[in-house]
Amino acid sequence: MSTRTPEEIRESLLTLLGGIKRRDVRAALDDDDNFMRALHLDSLDAVELTVQLGAEFGFEFGTEDEDLDALQSLSALTALVAKRAAA
Repeated sequence: MSTRTPEEIRESLLTLLGGIKRRDVRAALDDDDNFMRALHLDSLDAVELTVQLGAEFGFEFGTEDEDLDALQSLSALTALVAKRAAA
């Protein structure tokens, strides 16, 4: 995987979330919103998100304690992906 900027990661995450919800979610989310609640993601959506994260960014999501914390906001998830990508 090539190194992506945080903005590129954020845009990829918004695209993933939009694909899961089958609509453009950019207008519905601010960086500090809890996107799970804001987008009304259910458990199946969450499973799809974890699979998509692995496919898009090349790491298994859900294996570390910090992974669940990253679901609190778009900015937290962006930071986690950027951290894992740099490792």
